[in-house]
Amino acid sequence: ERTLSAENPLIKRKVKLFSDSIIEQIDTLSNIASAFSDFARMPMSKKEALDLSKIVENAINFFNSINIVFEKPTKSCYIYADKRQIIRILNNLLNNAIESVPENKTPLITVNIKQINEYIKLSIRDNGEGIPKALHKKIFNPSFTTKNSGMGLGLAIVKRIIDDMGGSIQFNSEENKGSSFYINIPSVKN
Repeated sequence: ERTLSAENPLIKRKVKLFSDSIIEQIDTLSNIASAFSDFARMPMSKKEALDLSKIVENAINFFNSINIVFEKPTKSCYIYADKRQIIRILNNLLNNAIESVPENKTPLITVNIKQINEYIKLSIRDNGEGIPKALHKKIFNPSFTTKNSGMGLGLAIVKRIIDDMGGSIQFNSEENKGSSFYINIPSVKN
C-alpha cells in the first residue's frame, strides 16, 4: 500500500480494500489462536463454597429477559467452585439457549436447580430449534459450532470446567422443539 503511486487512485483504492481485509482476517486468526491457547491452559481455579441459586439469579438478571423462568429451590444449594467459572458456564448456556430460538418465536428459557442426594442438578431448557441428532456426538468438541459466528469453544470450555469440579453435563434435544442441558455438580454442606 505504501509503495503504490498516488497517480492511480483506482488501484490505490483496491489495494487499500484488500489490505484492510487481510488485516481484519489476521486479527480474527490471532483471536482464534488466543482463544484456543486459553482453552489449552485454563486459568487456575479459586474455589470456594458458593450458593448456586444466587449466582444463577444474578446471571438471569444480567440477560434482563422476562422469558427466562427461574424455578428457584426452596433452600440454598451450595457447591465448591470458582465463581468466575460458574458465571462463564451460565452465560454460555443461557446465551446459547436464547440464540437457539428463531426470530419468529417467543423465547422461553427455563432454569431449574434441585438438590438430588449429594449433587446439585442445574437444568437449562429452551424452546429453540434444537440440535440435529447427527451433531449430538460433536457438541462438546472444541471448534465445533452451529453458529455463523464464534469459535465453537463455549461448550467445550463448559464441559472442561464441569469435569474439573467432579461434575457432569448431558443434554437432550429435539429438532424444532428445543434443547435441555443438565449439569450435576457435587454439593457441599454449609
